[in-house]
Amino acid sequence: MVLHVAVIDDHDSTRRIVPELLRDDPRLRILTPVGTVADLAGLRYDVRLLDPAGIGPADEVRALLADAVPTVVQTTGADARARVAAWVIGANDVVAKDLGRWPLADTLCEAVNRPFRVGPALARALLDVLDQHGRGGPHPLRDLLELLRRGRRLTAALQVTGMTYGRYVTELRQLRTTLSRDGLGELPDDGMTEQERHALRLCAEGRTDAEIRARLGVSAEALDALFEQALVGRMRLPNAEPRLRLLVGLLVSGLHRRPDLLRERIDELRAAPG
Repeated sequence: MVLHVAVIDDHDSTRRIVPELLRDDPRLRILTPVGTVADLAGLRYDVRLLDPAGIGPADEVRALLADAVPTVVQTTGADARARVAAWVIGANDVVAKDLGRWPLADTLCEAVNRPFRVGPALARALLDVLDQHGRGGPHPLRDLLELLRRGRRLTAALQVTGMTYGRYVTELRQLRTTLSRDGLGELPDDGMTEQERHALRLCAEGRTDAEIRARLGVSAEALDALFEQALVGRMRLPNAEPRLRLLVGLLVSGLHRRPDLLRERIDELRAAPG
């Protein structure tokens, strides 16, 4: 069976390179790549390859990742939290954009045929996030993730840890549920830069403006402009005052246990009369 692959990316270079990279694989047929979620309308495909950044509103991207179509997220420079967020929402695997031809083709095929595959990049991100949040992770799942991080194939990792495939799937599902409940299913919002997200995460940690400026190496004027661009320019909030910096910081950092309530509050503030 030949799998039809939809490629969604807002970068011209990626839309040009991916079909060229995968064109000789007899298992795959690469459809004409598109740049936005809206451009997918009317296409018929078996699996998606996408970069969430810049392809549409956050709600549309979340809905796309959460539906039943197998999806591989391909990113460059995303931090561990962003990679894990895509998986928590529903992506089958998360890979780097410099992944080679055959590993990428294999990942797309396994997203359809073996949806609970975890590649090295995603395994590394999961372990990093578990460490950041003080979670040991269930054993031997953590040991298995460590083997996958090092590039071991799943069948070999299962043999080493003594896990059955059924137990592996069950524990992976439970881990996804736990991370979602902990608020770690939040994609970076509305095209923010990593510097903007970093500044907002520092707000959520209770850092003062002086501490944030020192961490980022920027002036007071530059920091104010950064918050203005992130909150007013991108989030469409009425201003960038400290309480809104904290609100959005909690959302993008994943530190709040009810991100759905944070999004509702942000929507209310957007809709409020000036």
